[in-house]
Amino acid sequence: MNVFTKVKDKYREWKQHPVGKVLLNKYFVVGFIFLVWICFLDTNNVGQMIRSRVTLRRQRQQIEFYEQEISKMNRKLEQLNSERDSLERFAREEYYYHQDGEDVYVIEKK
Repeated sequence: MNVFTKVKDKYREWKQHPVGKVLLNKYFVVGFIFLVWICFLDTNNVGQMIRSRVTLRRQRQQIEFYEQEISKMNRKLEQLNSERDSLERFAREEYYYHQDGEDVYVIEKK
């Protein structure tokens, strides 16, 4: 018996089975190949979609973080502009400004 004859007989056997009728249907086979192509082989496949969503989520978190930082800086700026004493204290603490005749000592904490 030829190998092709055995394959042909197996094919006919499977074609008679109810599950085989569905799986060996040409429309099912073409549809399955199309789904595999779209899900795994296309440039916009499932993996790419997941990576895009993760990137989008990270970027939204960064946007939220920077918006919070901007609001903190705006409050600090508003506070510095409202009172002269706070502006002077800020300049002395951050930039070590001093008036004539004053000595500035910098003490670092570990």
